[in-house]
Amino acid sequence: MKTINARSLEILDAVVRLNIETGRAVSSGLVARLMTTSVSPATIRNVMKSLEEAGYLEQPHTSAGRFPTDLGYRTYVDRLRSGWALRTRVIPEEMRLEARKDLDRSVGHPDRIGIMARLLSRLTSNISIIVGPSLDNVRALRVELYPRSNTRVLMVVILDNSQVRTGMVELSQAQPATVIQQAAQLISERVSGHTVAEIRSGVLEVVDLVRTPVSQCAAAILRQGKDIFLNTEQGEVQLEGVANVLGEPEFGNPEPLKALLRFIESPPAIRKALGQLDDGDQNGIGVWIGQENPLGELQQFSMLTGRFDLDGRQGMLAVLGPRRMWYQRAFFGIDAMQQVMNITR
Repeated sequence: MKTINARSLEILDAVVRLNIETGRAVSSGLVARLMTTSVSPATIRNVMKSLEEAGYLEQPHTSAGRFPTDLGYRTYVDRLRSGWALRTRVIPEEMRLEARKDLDRSVGHPDRIGIMARLLSRLTSNISIIVGPSLDNVRALRVELYPRSNTRVLMVVILDNSQVRTGMVELSQAQPATVIQQAAQLISERVSGHTVAEIRSGVLEVVDLVRTPVSQCAAAILRQGKDIFLNTEQGEVQLEGVANVLGEPEFGNPEPLKALLRFIESPPAIRKALGQLDDGDQNGIGVWIGQENPLGELQQFSMLTGRFDLDGRQGMLAVLGPRRMWYQRAFFGIDAMQQVMNITR
């Protein structure tokens, strides 16, 4: 990569900021109005031409303004990140307070991961993705059963991290409400204290050595209810904020939108993607811009990733948006959540 001087960097920063704000090609006249030093329009045009030749900018056609390339965005973002690495960037206080308020409210809430996803989307004005920590080592507190008919029962499992897992169980034979009520008590006695992984593995299917209508009903419910615990080893996935980006100019072409929808409709694909992009740094922020992204269908987007700690277990978060996303706000939003969670956990 060709090294560029301070004036070129200032002009490149101006082009990137104007493109982020407007979504349009940037002219030398617009750049001149944003410059903090006095630079002639002719000089700006020459510098922008040099930046284009070096691969930092691109021009869709002659006489048009210029757009940043992936390299242009990368240079801009790396300069932002250097400030974060040196802790010279101060999170806006209103953003910190909003993060603190919502994360405090989420403690003990059954939709804790959903609250976090909605918060991150608001803080960054982009699509947020939260992949919660694995539930495998979380222990069950109790089980509640709610009959919906003689053969259909709603099973509710309360976990010791305040999360709730629910699912509908279909029984092969009709059961009286009294039997279902006693089966719930028996299951709770056997399940309490066991981990989600143990329950999913089926170790509790034989719940009583004495075969009674209650024990048989309880065993049948546990067998059918194992589906409640599928994918718990990979953590809950919550995604918010798609409406934040649908109005952006990039979606005038339907192909990026189709790729985005294919991605967000598949929780397994989301987990796999974040696993591929994980840089292993719990307090750091990974940035993948355009063609840098190893996920082929998302190479028209940018993605920022990070880790977080929740009750001693690790999860992952991500911000997904157009290549011209407001990177500074995205950094602030992720940083605010990570810092506040270090205080509240």
